[in-house]
Amino acid sequence: MSTAGVFSGREITQIAIQMEQSGYGFYSAAAEAATHPEVRKLLEWLSGQERLHERIFRDMLPTIPEHRPPEEYDGQRADFIQSLLDARVLPEVEGGERALAQMASDQEAIDFALGFEKDTILLLYAMRDLVPPGQAAQVDRLIEEEKGHVQRLVAM
Repeated sequence: MSTAGVFSGREITQIAIQMEQSGYGFYSAAAEAATHPEVRKLLEWLSGQERLHERIFRDMLPTIPEHRPPEEYDGQRADFIQSLLDARVLPEVEGGERALAQMASDQEAIDFALGFEKDTILLLYAMRDLVPPGQAAQVDRLIEEEKGHVQRLVAM
């Protein structure tokens, strides 16, 4: 975290990279463990999407300045983002594989994945306010893709 107690756009992007890595680990392991072919296919696709998003965030990282938008009160953004991080489904890269080991069915893996995708969407909304205006559209596109992931998981 930054010394000022407020997350910058760069820090949020680094967190987003970590979340995508966590998602990749979970989806890859879940696809291998899936018993239903359609579930396996969806999880493999989601795994690939996580890798793609990670690359997009890595490409964005060098261009994001240390921008800190104004807050209503000191620490507002840091408190919000920290609460997202504390409550997120996959706290670290290995978290998905550990969580998967406790799941007994494809349905549990899908339910878990829904929570992860929703966490990612919340983080991306926070991130959108911290990136340069030219990159906000790219974050919006990623939000729409994550919403599509939710829709596909719900449909499964």
